[in-house]
Amino acid sequence: MRIINYAVFRKVLNDYLNVKNLLIYLVIVSMPSLFFTSLSEEAKLFSNLSLELKTEYMSGFFLLFSFFWICGISIVVLSSVVCSSFVAEEIANRTLLLLVAKPVNRTGLIISKFFAFMIIALVFSSVSIFFSIYLWTSLLNLDFYSLSRFASFVPLLIGYSFLVSLIFGSLATALSVVSSNKLRVILPVIAVLMLTFFALIPIRGALIQANVYESHAISLVDLGYDLGNVYISLLEASDVKLIPPLQTAVGTVTGVYEIPREGVKIDYDHGFVLPSLDRLEYRSFRHSLLKWTVIPLIFFAASLVVFERRDIS
Repeated sequence: MRIINYAVFRKVLNDYLNVKNLLIYLVIVSMPSLFFTSLSEEAKLFSNLSLELKTEYMSGFFLLFSFFWICGISIVVLSSVVCSSFVAEEIANRTLLLLVAKPVNRTGLIISKFFAFMIIALVFSSVSIFFSIYLWTSLLNLDFYSLSRFASFVPLLIGYSFLVSLIFGSLATALSVVSSNKLRVILPVIAVLMLTFFALIPIRGALIQANVYESHAISLVDLGYDLGNVYISLLEASDVKLIPPLQTAVGTVTGVYEIPREGVKIDYDHGFVLPSLDRLEYRSFRHSLLKWTVIPLIFFAASLVVFERRDIS
């Protein structure tokens, strides 16, 4: 029997992958970018810089926005909204019993919907990345070189957003199978999001300052650090280096950089600011990437087992 049921697959695509939903998503994703670019232009923050230096600064800010918002939080919210309805929608429409009857088995139902979601997430994230690049380069009056500079980030941003989709899509799918209630799926996913980007900051910082971070279990499941580790490793592999203020922002949230008290690393012997903060490599790129590829798949596989044994009468 086929694992992918194309009728279910196409239905999920048709429900979410349309112009209306895409436009709504683009408007939401673009709002912070529009606010930042308009504010920076009105305040003339970069008016005294050469075009090349302005491009370097703005490309760094764009990568920061991409990590936290365009390829991060936005994708998490999309994952929770789409995947939370996998089972709840069928129960509300009273079609679940019909769908799990032959020739659609339970495993095929969930896998078909999840594959459709990954396509939806890939399309939405790719379009939002290209659209955001257009906004930044046009609103900031950057030239063709700047456009090509921004465009060079596309492969790594799509790769990072795919990982975020896999992690939070798998979590939302597993929760949807267990609870069959959209709200009970969305709230835990948002809770994990808050832990990843916000709530763990003081705990992680205190453990790092005490030099005991690696010896605590929290370091093994610190998704925020691992996402930062993967993202910064992708940037470095592409010969992209963030300026120290942006390294400080990423390091504060994820712990991938050692943050000096001054916010920048200063060579006191020679009296100048060094061009980069020190990386805190608690885990390798492969470790972070493999772990957060395998763990979501384990959650997803476990949800399939639960769904196969669940009474849906």
